[in-house]
Amino acid sequence: MKKINAVTVASTLAMAFSTTLAAVSPATAETCDAQETFGVIIHGGTAKAGNVPEARLSFMREILTDARADLKRGAEALDVVEALVATMEDSGLFNAGKAAINNAGGFVETDASIMDGKTMKAGSVASLKLVRNPIRAARLVMDETRHVMMVGDRGEAAVNDLGAEKVTADYFVNNAHHDEPEKHGTVGAAVLDRCGNLAAGTSTGGYDAKIPGRVGDSPVIGAGTYAKNGIMAASATGHGEFFIRFTATRAIAARMEYGNASVTDAAQATIDEMAAAGEDGAGRGGLIAIDTEGNFAMPFSSDGMVRGIASNTQAPVAGAFDEME
Repeated sequence: MKKINAVTVASTLAMAFSTTLAAVSPATAETCDAQETFGVIIHGGTAKAGNVPEARLSFMREILTDARADLKRGAEALDVVEALVATMEDSGLFNAGKAAINNAGGFVETDASIMDGKTMKAGSVASLKLVRNPIRAARLVMDETRHVMMVGDRGEAAVNDLGAEKVTADYFVNNAHHDEPEKHGTVGAAVLDRCGNLAAGTSTGGYDAKIPGRVGDSPVIGAGTYAKNGIMAASATGHGEFFIRFTATRAIAARMEYGNASVTDAAQATIDEMAAAGEDGAGRGGLIAIDTEGNFAMPFSSDGMVRGIASNTQAPVAGAFDEME
């Protein structure tokens, strides 16, 4: 049964998402022989057995509805990725942005990355303390600098100078020093637009009670995020150390590009490889991906993964375990 307050929040933020895309798309729309096919897949982290995160699922269906409409109108993949992830960061429902988990020092450090499959350009940020939307900061790094990654206090100062929105420490709900902070999941999105362009992005508050300064896979291109036109776009969630070691999202693309694997088989093989290497569940997690033909992959080795999809032929659906609705 849906929670009324969750639906209200979702509707409000979905309206903001739609407004953002409507403002961005006409100015940046690419001239192309538009295809009918488009698709979007998002995730909200892993899920534990027996715990159906209905508030997050309802929210994801709402924002997928708006993303689907914008893609149909011709929005670009990169803009849709940024808007989706930023909206999830703002929601307070995930371990990203507003509800990022505290580290072992009792404060928030956030990471994010974004990649454009058309140009192979990418931007990422790590260990930010007071930036509202790390995904927007990552986009600024990609668009406004000659670099890919900016980190720590000096990186934060740089993205602030570029226009990243600052917040105070009390903006983050888990900085209120609750006895048991909310432990929702990393967020990510992968999109195919009507011009055939692919893009992906990921954002997180990181591992629960991580050592201050720890950086996981989310801001690492080829580990937590990867996109390449003609192949696929992907985002990851799970034990970041393993996703880095196995270059998880790049491994999907390599299996497809050099081994002629389908996106489904490539993503599953990557998840299986990490799960087999980790002891006591350390290598578990999930991946979302979409290929250049609009096929989706969403394998996970954890109990579940909060995820949702929409396309030109598929109305928005979301789920945490086997079923999606």
